[in-house]
Amino acid sequence: MTAITRQALLSLLFSVLLAHSSSAPADTVTKIDQAPVKAFPAALPEVEASYRVVVNGIPLGLNATIRLTREPDTYRLHFKVENRLFRHEEIALFDWDNCVAKPHHYRHESAGFGINRGGEIAFDWDNGLARGSKAEYPLVADALDALSVAMVSRCNMAKADTAFAFHVAEPDGMDEYHYRALESELIKTPAGEWQASGLERDYEERGRRSRFWAARELDYFMIRMDHQENPFIRGRIELTDFRYLTEEETPSPERQVGKTVTSR
Repeated sequence: MTAITRQALLSLLFSVLLAHSSSAPADTVTKIDQAPVKAFPAALPEVEASYRVVVNGIPLGLNATIRLTREPDTYRLHFKVENRLFRHEEIALFDWDNCVAKPHHYRHESAGFGINRGGEIAFDWDNGLARGSKAEYPLVADALDALSVAMVSRCNMAKADTAFAFHVAEPDGMDEYHYRALESELIKTPAGEWQASGLERDYEERGRRSRFWAARELDYFMIRMDHQENPFIRGRIELTDFRYLTEEETPSPERQVGKTVTSR
């Protein structure tokens, strides 16, 4: 793997997941006329989604997986990208109540190609502190972590919000992310074609851009992400397989335009 490809991969991994969320002020949220809005489920269904990683048009042979499961008292969201030479992993634990997430712990770790980095955050809500591996700092009331926030952003998409901002707790301090909606379009992936809603993240750096698409028929779960680090590095991850982990939540094939990928 060349140096330019390594850099593109890292850019993909560290900005890969859909949106980051906290409640935005009322005057920053607007609506757009589009297809009828599908109500978002009160409880998150347990799912597993697989993706392939492509940089500058070349598949890298990396397997990416997002797995959401429900434990007795909390949800566990696990994101992993790996091959025999490289591994990146993120895990978040959070409570969920009808589109409101309360994080408890988050960690990330990357290893391979001379890279060995990681970080974590423990959310001490009783004392209002984020205990990060690089800093300890006050929590804002609606703070989320950089992984579970992707679940909350699905609710913003379901409500057809066209612009929203999110507070994100990182291992070294609080950050804020800004997103705007894109026009709905039909997105083709290795897992089939999907009617998708899109988001674009606003960066301060010129030439840097991330766009995300989520399938309405999968409760706005991410099916594709495109990232441009600079004019020379462009990458994407795209859905190759999706399945619900409990039988009663498995949808019928009619929910998707394309081949069925919801087999257990």
